Amino acid sequence: MQLGAKPLNGAHVGAQRKSLAPPSTLWSGVPRGSGAVGCNLLRPCPRSEAVRPSTSGSNSRRNQFQLRAVASPAGETTLVVDQTFVLPRGNANVQVTVEQHADGAQTIRFVTGLQTGRLLLHWGVEGGKDYKGGWRLPDKPCWPEGTNQYKDRALQSPFKPRSGAGGQCEVVIELTPEEASDVINFVLKDEPTNTWWDNNSSNFRAPLHREADAAAPQRVETLPKALCDKWAWVRWDFDGRRPRAEQEATEDYDRGVQEMKELMAKGRTLDELWRVAEGKWRYSDYREKVIRPMLGDTRPPASNQPRGSPSPSPPPAAAAAAPPAPAPAAPKYSGPIPEDLLAVQAYVLWEKAGKPQGADFAESARNEIESQLVKGLSLEQVAQKLNYTPKWTMSSLSSMDQGDRGSSSPAPASSPAPAPLPPPPPKAPAGPPQVGQSLNAPKRNPLDLVKTAKPAPVLSREVEVRPEMPLDFLVQQFAIDPSTKWRRTYALGSKTEMLVVVRQEHGDAPVRVDFISDAASPLVLHWGVCKTGSREWVLPPEELWPERTHTSGHIACESDFLDCDDAECDVEIAGAKVPLQRATIVIPPDSWVGALTLVMRSSDNTMWYKDAGSNFHIPVPNKAAPHVVQDYMSALRDDLSRAVVDAEVNTHQWTLMHRFNKAADLLNEVINGYYDMDVADAVARLYIWLRYSSTRKLTWQRNYNTQPRILSAAQDRLTGTIAAAHARVSGEAQEWVRLMLTNVGRGGDGQKIRDEILNIMHRNHIPEKKGLWMEEWHQKLHNNTTPDDVPICEAYLAYLESDGNVGAYWRVLSDAGITRERLESFDRPITLEPQWFPGKKEALIRDCRNYLGILKAVHSGADLQASASAAGNRIPGSARGYVGYVLSHLGGSQILPLMEAAVEARTELASSLPGNRELLYLDLALEDQVRQAAERGIGGAGFGAAAYMRPLLQNLCLSLGNNEEICYCLKTWQELPPSVKGGGRPNKEEALQAVAVVNRIRRAIAQVSDNTVHRIGDVAKAMGEAFGVESWACDLFAEEVVRGGPAFAISLLISSIEPHLRNAAALGAWQVISPHEATGVVDVVAGLHEVQDKTYDTPTVLLAASVTGEEEIPEGVVAVLTPDAPDVLSHVSVRARNMRVLFATCHDKEPLDQIKAMKGKVLHFTTTASGAVNWSEPPASASGAAAGAGQAAGKPVKGLKIEVPKWCGKWAIGMDEYKDGVVGAKSKNLAGLRGKLPGDILLPSSVTLPFGCFEQVLDAPENRDVKGRISELVARLQGRSKPASLLSTVKSLMSLDGAPGSNGAGHGSAGSNGTGAHSDDAAALLAECREQAMRVKVPFALREQLADTMRAAGIPVPENEDRWVAAIAALKGVWASKYNDRAYYSLRKVGLNFDDVRMAVLVQRVVPAHYAFVIHTRNPSNNDEDEVFCELVRGLGESLVSGMIAGSAVAFKAHKGSLDSPEVLCYASKSEGMFVRESLIFRSDSNGEDLEGYAGAGLYESITMDTTETRKVDYMDDRLVQDPAYRRDVLSRICKVGYAIEKALGSAQDIEGVVGPDGKITVVQTRPQV
Repeated sequence: MQLGAKPLNGAHVGAQRKSLAPPSTLWSGVPRGSGAVGCNLLRPCPRSEAVRPSTSGSNSRRNQFQLRAVASPAGETTLVVDQTFVLPRGNANVQVTVEQHADGAQTIRFVTGLQTGRLLLHWGVEGGKDYKGGWRLPDKPCWPEGTNQYKDRALQSPFKPRSGAGGQCEVVIELTPEEASDVINFVLKDEPTNTWWDNNSSNFRAPLHREADAAAPQRVETLPKALCDKWAWVRWDFDGRRPRAEQEATEDYDRGVQEMKELMAKGRTLDELWRVAEGKWRYSDYREKVIRPMLGDTRPPASNQPRGSPSPSPPPAAAAAAPPAPAPAAPKYSGPIPEDLLAVQAYVLWEKAGKPQGADFAESARNEIESQLVKGLSLEQVAQKLNYTPKWTMSSLSSMDQGDRGSSSPAPASSPAPAPLPPPPPKAPAGPPQVGQSLNAPKRNPLDLVKTAKPAPVLSREVEVRPEMPLDFLVQQFAIDPSTKWRRTYALGSKTEMLVVVRQEHGDAPVRVDFISDAASPLVLHWGVCKTGSREWVLPPEELWPERTHTSGHIACESDFLDCDDAECDVEIAGAKVPLQRATIVIPPDSWVGALTLVMRSSDNTMWYKDAGSNFHIPVPNKAAPHVVQDYMSALRDDLSRAVVDAEVNTHQWTLMHRFNKAADLLNEVINGYYDMDVADAVARLYIWLRYSSTRKLTWQRNYNTQPRILSAAQDRLTGTIAAAHARVSGEAQEWVRLMLTNVGRGGDGQKIRDEILNIMHRNHIPEKKGLWMEEWHQKLHNNTTPDDVPICEAYLAYLESDGNVGAYWRVLSDAGITRERLESFDRPITLEPQWFPGKKEALIRDCRNYLGILKAVHSGADLQASASAAGNRIPGSARGYVGYVLSHLGGSQILPLMEAAVEARTELASSLPGNRELLYLDLALEDQVRQAAERGIGGAGFGAAAYMRPLLQNLCLSLGNNEEICYCLKTWQELPPSVKGGGRPNKEEALQAVAVVNRIRRAIAQVSDNTVHRIGDVAKAMGEAFGVESWACDLFAEEVVRGGPAFAISLLISSIEPHLRNAAALGAWQVISPHEATGVVDVVAGLHEVQDKTYDTPTVLLAASVTGEEEIPEGVVAVLTPDAPDVLSHVSVRARNMRVLFATCHDKEPLDQIKAMKGKVLHFTTTASGAVNWSEPPASASGAAAGAGQAAGKPVKGLKIEVPKWCGKWAIGMDEYKDGVVGAKSKNLAGLRGKLPGDILLPSSVTLPFGCFEQVLDAPENRDVKGRISELVARLQGRSKPASLLSTVKSLMSLDGAPGSNGAGHGSAGSNGTGAHSDDAAALLAECREQAMRVKVPFALREQLADTMRAAGIPVPENEDRWVAAIAALKGVWASKYNDRAYYSLRKVGLNFDDVRMAVLVQRVVPAHYAFVIHTRNPSNNDEDEVFCELVRGLGESLVSGMIAGSAVAFKAHKGSLDSPEVLCYASKSEGMFVRESLIFRSDSNGEDLEGYAGAGLYESITMDTTETRKVDYMDDRLVQDPAYRRDVLSRICKVGYAIEKALGSAQDIEGVVGPDGKITVVQTRPQV
């Protein structure tokens, strides 16, 4: 659109408003196409002087955009802002343009070329309607498509591809005239990696109209002398404080002034320069980020020496003025100073300085050590003076220094004596995050970090166990009474109690409220009633008065308690009846009464009873609010949760002090065993409660004021109780106890909070009078200090440091989640904004920084500097250096060394943590530093971020209570090649190994997350709803805990490095297990096991989050897609291939999310030659054909039948008697291999209990009852397979989504097979069948014949009666597996009768197995008959085929023409192996496993006589991985076994076998490959 080009009159285009836009922001309004160019705003400029945009250095400038000023004709759109922000990393920027419409609407467009996974604009506006400070969120009609609200603080809008823009993406925000605003605040976020792009740890800010600009270029002729003096000093300090002549000092001073003027001319603000001059922004950092990109290097050549380098010779004219520098003594060491020694020295200096907040002693420590070295001390002597024992020696440092000189890392150049000591590599400025160089921390065995769980806490003999109370019996009775709507027990003192119970039979019944007490003296109820939601006393209507009631004043009645002698009060303690008294109030169902409010007194008026100093408040249901009482209590299933909610909801006067004291009481009761529940569950409930409190979801003050000293005393009591509990528990309970501290400030000298605010006001002559912000805050602090006061103080400091910028004040509050409404809601509200006091800025900043430390000491638990200060001498000497390093590198850009130092400090602290509150807080603070560093460093590090894995895993090991698997993950990671764990360039083999380890880590992280959600998810939701917390906060509670924990950083890291590894390993996103085309309706399920018994009426593609490997493919399913990784040869994989079902694993979240988004749609899936999966939406005709095909696929297989054999008359037979109709294919194939295999392939000796033995045993008289019950159960199961009746069919069709008989998706009924029967019924019947089968009595004749046959075959016979009992139990377990759920569903689906199955049992000695393997002599992934495909695991093969052990096996293949060259396809990621002692194994060998066209393998059990145990395994430490020659030998020999057996039997085979400890291979079973 061509807009008008009429210029504005005048040169000044709008008044400046301070700090509403970033420095270097130039803007104006020019219509598009006008051709106008910008000019200096401070004076008119002729066209010849028009400023042209610079083309040099554009990528390095922070903010640039062209200045234009043209008026717009009415009704047209004007471009008022065109601004470009350079992002701190990623070599990208974001352009912001704002168009102003004639009606006042605004169009804001964000455009960037940043390439990420899913880029979000995180934004909010300032100004506009009803603006009250902080970020404002426009109404939903203004939100771009896909926008979500981030909590209640910001909006997040996804960038969309920009058509025809070559990879650019954009977000367009349309603000209506009613929503038009002044400023937009924003940052960018990459959602998959949680990487944020911001403006030097603050928001980007762009003005939305001319009046909003605050940062036009400033032309300044003079600058404040104080600023010039300070600027000259920081420049000289940066140059190393070198000796200068007077003339040179003057020249440096002038250069500094000129530098500031040039900066301001380019848009930097005076406020910003003051921040640099006063040290709030380091000059070194400012130089790198601002000065050099804008001005280049402004220092003269003589000033380029870093601090500590030899000073240049002064110019001749100044030689006389410069005193001669004394020649320093030659140092004994000329290499870099060890980082650990620097850290210890920094820590010592920090302690000596009084542990100031925010101080950095890194440079001071370096100067101190250098001065000691110049004096002639060695590094070892310096360490000795610090009482520090280093882990290095002078010789090791010298060798390291020599070895490092050829590396790529920076190393100081050596200087010949007597030159001063050359500096070590300087600490990198806090610029863009870098991986950095490792600290080379000491190597540790990760398994030494495994935490051994102590037994559950034993009741302390010093703590008296809670005695039985007289009302306990009634409490239990009312707890299970369905009419109970509310109950609570109150302590009255002198070991007496009062129980209040509210009961109502149904909604139309009267409400009965009973007050029952065991008090010895008669009681009187002084009571009134309240309306719903009110606590105002109202005189009760006379219809409510119980017997012996009279009025007491105009708003209350008094009612006497009466002796309770009916059956309900018949209570005995130690055989003696306890006298109880009771008052009962009955309220009609149509009453308006919403609560009873009351106190009690003794009848003689000598004692009054209240609820913690307040009135008792008893809520009751009524017609207006029938569920006000019952809802929250009904969802709470344990007494501890009820006690928490009851105190939180029903206590009239309630503050943080009350909450903390109550929590301390409850925690003591939990640890001392008062609650009959798992300790970890109990402390997790207390954690939930305290977290809701710390996140402001619960009130911090209700009808009560708490002085700071009383609050801090309550905090001190609670945190001390938590620390004591930490020492008494272990495992997961200890983990949750530790986490409780994250929600509570340490406590301390709370009185200082009250006193020091007055001192600040008095010192600065600020009057205590209304109308001042400081006085309002003072009253709030005096009345009721809370953790809100920390960000309030920080916001006031931001206001002071910005010279009175109220926007800075509101920004800090907004970031902390504090709104104007919250400030005004305090009991002593803060309604004003801060006022500026001329001349008091510096003093107030100094005082408020000190005051912030006081507030943090009380309210902030895990603040690192406060925690280190409080821990003091409790910190072990071995940890001090690491703590010092972290303190001196907070927020540093070198991520890896910072992580390592924090993690090593935690490791050294670990043994001292139990029971030590201060060290626990320090440990939490260090953990938080690791998390922050990871979130800063992962996004931009590429594959270099792999170096973070070791410290992040170690960090998680230290945090978890049950950490064994994470410790093993750390061990396997450390065993990977340096090219992987150091973030280098791994080759294919190395990357394959790393992918297996990453898969194991991912599974372990998922288990950590699942454990957390399982532990607290439902409870947090129930408690949150009871507290009245917003539903979104309840729903996200567990997720937020996980995301804030140490495991989340590892998940981010995996997302970042895995694509690199899979690419290096030549692995695609997909692993196709069963390659087939499929067309069906997409459905999404949590786990395949949940729907394995389901019948889908239309062809269905299942997206299953979990697949173990032992499930059945549901009927009607044509494809299964999963992020899980079942073995290629697991049961479900074999059945998928046999059923021609597409089965594939996807290792990339994005494709699965895309498919999930298509739920309910018909998609067509194909596989490619490269192993990928493609999908598309077919035309409608193809969808109809797919539906028909699906219905056909659901029919029984034609000609498929189970032949029912008869018993041969023998209980056990040897291999010579194996034949058709007597034993199954497993037995026959083994016998057929005898004499046909090379001599190095062994076959185990075997005997078999033939078909019909189980049925023959059932026919024995002693098993008559068992047989009858099984027959009855089988008849009921078979009856479910009959066609559905017309009535049941109609009912099924009429059922609503989500109701029984419907799966909520319209694809059929769970477990119905067309009948509408529920799967739970079939599962219960099958389970009872198995129980009955285990009860059969085995004839002694069977045992004798089995023993004789085993001896003849050379198989060891059980040596005693106990061993025989175990053997017979294993045999019966195999028989009982005839009634397995998966076998029943699988046979039913193809139209076979499960009761026709006859179970032969193959008996063998368990072959000692170092490895177990499965071979398919025809590659099942591509049906290539020329390839052998194998999988291998440690231990028994059950961990491979059963799906009981998660993770992948070692998978490999070989071409039959080159069996000596096997190719590893993936390494094992399994965490455990299955092992058993020398034993027997009883293998199923049924007549239903190897039918033509039906894969029944794995449906039935193989059971060892002795219980198998699972043990942790480390494949990366196995010789199979570490020794390539050994690996090639073992794998090739296994492939040759498969080829030999296929040749011997004449067809493709499915083979199981083992590799013994001696390397010999034994084949334990084989069957035709289906």
